[in-house]
Amino acid sequence: MEHSKLSDHKFKRGKFITPWNALVKEIGRETSWYYGRLPEYLWLALIINFYGREKGFSKCYRIIKKLHELAPNMIRPKFSEILGLDQEAQSNLYNYILEIIDVCVLNPLTVAFTYSRFPNFASKFYSQLSIDERIDKINAVMTETSDHQSHLSTDIRFVVIYFELLSNKLCMPKESLELILEYPNLSHDDEKMRIIRPTIRSMELVPAEIDSYDEQYLNIFWEEISRMSNCELFRIDFKDAVPDNAQEYMQQVKRILEYYSDLLVAARPLDNKMLVLLGIATYSYKRLLEVVEHELYTSISGRSVIRVLIENYIMMKYLLQNESAHEDIWTEYQYYGIGQYKLIVERFRESGKDLSTSHVLYNYLDCLVSEYKNKEFIDMDTSYFDKQNVREKAISVGEKELFGLYYDYDSAFEHGLWGAIRESSLIKCNCPSHQYHCVPDLDNNQKLNSIWNDCAEVMNKILLVLQDTYGLSAHLMIGVGIDE
Repeated sequence: MEHSKLSDHKFKRGKFITPWNALVKEIGRETSWYYGRLPEYLWLALIINFYGREKGFSKCYRIIKKLHELAPNMIRPKFSEILGLDQEAQSNLYNYILEIIDVCVLNPLTVAFTYSRFPNFASKFYSQLSIDERIDKINAVMTETSDHQSHLSTDIRFVVIYFELLSNKLCMPKESLELILEYPNLSHDDEKMRIIRPTIRSMELVPAEIDSYDEQYLNIFWEEISRMSNCELFRIDFKDAVPDNAQEYMQQVKRILEYYSDLLVAARPLDNKMLVLLGIATYSYKRLLEVVEHELYTSISGRSVIRVLIENYIMMKYLLQNESAHEDIWTEYQYYGIGQYKLIVERFRESGKDLSTSHVLYNYLDCLVSEYKNKEFIDMDTSYFDKQNVREKAISVGEKELFGLYYDYDSAFEHGLWGAIRESSLIKCNCPSHQYHCVPDLDNNQKLNSIWNDCAEVMNKILLVLQDTYGLSAHLMIGVGIDE
């Protein structure tokens, strides 16, 4: 199945909607393949997996024909509905199945569908297999069928469709029917299968949207098999996370910023523009320095740093781009930020709380607010600076790609969005009977990919802004890997 492109999605009310969901309603958990449908057809999977594709199909055909005779109103060969048949029909079906397959094939299901709840089934398919052996067999099959497009999954879905044909509940053009009926006689390597497999999967999927599900059956299945197996945790290990040249790089960045700092002090002490640009660059340098000194390369906190560097770079370019459209954009920018501090201080004062142990030094902030101008003349703007958010600024200065590929990703860590939580703070369980769930990483074993290369790249972009604005000796830029 070819994955849809971003351009194939429909953008509606701030949401990208997949081509599939634009046509039909979104598939819920209970009707999804792995959680809702596979447990119903696992009995077929066990048969095909045990006997192989050719013999497995043959045995499944005979069994589902018998099932159709015993339950002519059944539309799909769901195991929950088989367990819901009257006792006589169940006994007849189970006896017939045992004439065709070995008792050990379906015995693994007795770990979930036990004698206390389903005595007819459990008594017929009892064997000497231990609980661990039965769970291992279920896990092995579920591992192979967890992907709804795997060969075994598609084999199962073909049997389901074939049962629907027996029930006369499925109508299709003659050409499609003839093509689908070729499926069991073709190898998965056959070129025709490239067409037949997707057809089978889509035909099995569509009725699932309107098909009812047995919540009690699903709860029993997942609860029983999950509690009888242990987690199999795995994590991604990133090698060589600490760069060899980080210290040297930071020393050279410092030399460059020292050059501009000396220029500011000696030649341009009242240059507000240079103060702002150099202040943003220095703040970026200090954030990057924290990464190096505390080895935050693979940490969650490191994601915050690269996000700040990108935002700082975009802001520098935006200020320069819009300088001519403002009377004094540099002072505006300063007092926009100071106004945010004033708002924080005023909220503190009105709260009446004793926050003396807080990390926020409210009295010091108050001094900063009044550093150059009486705070009574400083407004507090709660909107974005210059009325444009970071994305709009990025587009304005030609950095839409930088924003889309990096800033949005790192923002997920700042806001604690689930993608960031999942990647950084949860370790995957490889046990299929646990639905491949996740476990909190309380021992901090899962690290993230290093931010260093991206940090250095954006820091260099910041330095280039300074070079383009104020000039710089070429040999200094070569020292940070820029030879232009």
